[in-house]
Amino acid sequence: MTEKPTGHPGPSDETPRRQRTVLVIDLDGEPLAPLRDLEEILLCLGTWEDDDRRGPSTETQPLRLPAPLADRVALAAVQRLLTALAPTQSRGPGCGRLLAPDGRYEHAPLTVLTLPAADIHLLSATAAALGHPRLNADIAELVDAHAEQLAGGYRRIDRTELVSLLARLAGLLDLSPTYDTRLLTTRLRATPPGTDCVLRDAEEAAHARTADRMNRLWAHGSGIDRYLY
Repeated sequence: MTEKPTGHPGPSDETPRRQRTVLVIDLDGEPLAPLRDLEEILLCLGTWEDDDRRGPSTETQPLRLPAPLADRVALAAVQRLLTALAPTQSRGPGCGRLLAPDGRYEHAPLTVLTLPAADIHLLSATAAALGHPRLNADIAELVDAHAEQLAGGYRRIDRTELVSLLARLAGLLDLSPTYDTRLLTTRLRATPPGTDCVLRDAEEAAHARTADRMNRLWAHGSGIDRYLY
C-alpha cells in the first residue's frame, strides 16, 4: 500500500462543483491581453446581434452566432474572469512576496481564486468556437483584426494564435488539483494579506512541480520566470 505524504494540508480545498479553486500565477499581465481582446470581439458581436434584431435586413441573412457566442453569454463570462484575474497580475509592492525557504530568492506571486466553473468552461468553448474552421467569414475577419492588434506591430499573428492563447489560459484555470496545489493553496490562504510567505521545503518542491505544469500549459515548457531574484 502506498504511504500517504506527511504534513497533509488538511481538509480538502475543493469547493462545490459550481466553483473552482485555482492558483493563478502573476505573468505580468500576459493572460489579460488576449482576454481583453476577446472582450472587444464579443462586444462587437453582441452589437451586430442587437442590430440584426432591431432592424433585420431584407438583403442579407441575419447573423446567427454559435453557442456560446450568442446572446452575450460568453461576453458575461469573460468580463467576470477579467474582473477576477486583473488584481492577480503585475502586482505592485506591498502585496506580499512568495519566498524560497532560505529567503534567498523570490518566486513569481501566486494568488488563490475561487471562480465559477461554468466561466472557465465557457472560455474554453469560446476559444473552440472562434477557432472552428467553418466560422462565419465576417467573424473570422474580426478575430484576425484583433489578433493583429494583440501583436502590437512587432510580429504578425492570426486567429489561430489568439485562439491558442485563450485555450491555454482556460487550461491554466482548469488545472487539475493535486496534493501539490492543495498544499500551496492551504499555505497561501493561511498567510495574511500583504505579508511575505516563506515556503517550507515541501511547499518549495510543490511549487516547482506546479510551476512546471503551468509552464507546459502556458508556454510549452518555457517562458514563465519561476524566480524574481
